[in-house]
Amino acid sequence: MASNSPDPEDYRPPGYQLVTWVILGLAVVVVFGLTSIRTDHQPDTSRDYPSRPQLPDVEPVLLPPPPMDDEYFPCSDCHEDEPPNPIERELEDEHDEMDFEHGTLWCLDCHDLNDREKLHLADDALVEFEDSWQLCTQCHGKKLADWRAGVHGKRTGHWRGPKEYRACVSCHNPHSPPFKPLAPEPPPLRPENITPNGNVRLEAAHE
Repeated sequence: MASNSPDPEDYRPPGYQLVTWVILGLAVVVVFGLTSIRTDHQPDTSRDYPSRPQLPDVEPVLLPPPPMDDEYFPCSDCHEDEPPNPIERELEDEHDEMDFEHGTLWCLDCHDLNDREKLHLADDALVEFEDSWQLCTQCHGKKLADWRAGVHGKRTGHWRGPKEYRACVSCHNPHSPPFKPLAPEPPPLRPENITPNGNVRLEAAHE
């Protein structure tokens, strides 16, 4: 015969549900209050919020470029009395020792026809030889961003202060910019082949 008496495990004291709802209500209030305090002290993260002042995109401070070849510069020493010839051709008398491996470019794609001491951009604006990076980055736009960020090439200076850059021609030959293959260096020595004073063990030197 089933008993109608309540199970002791299911027994709840009077007012149990009220206490439970009060505790849950207080928990909600505390969480909401903490969230409000945190939000009040956080910066506005909208797209318009300036996280920090941005430095203007100023002209890079270039270190002195490598010296020009005294044999050919200034160009006007030889070209002053020579009428300009805009016809693309293979050079036979002068500059014939240069390796031209720069795409399909030839001299007057970069050098100005009338002012031999200047380079010219795609819009015919003239630039000095010292500012040749402006000419190079017309085609190598992806490298420009890396160069300004200090990822490509070499940049020295302060994190948020003045920075000094090497120009493109400090590392690349403008007439043949790809780097030539480098001879591999010898492999590193294993620790057991190095003596405590830093010398190479004889048996390792002959391997």
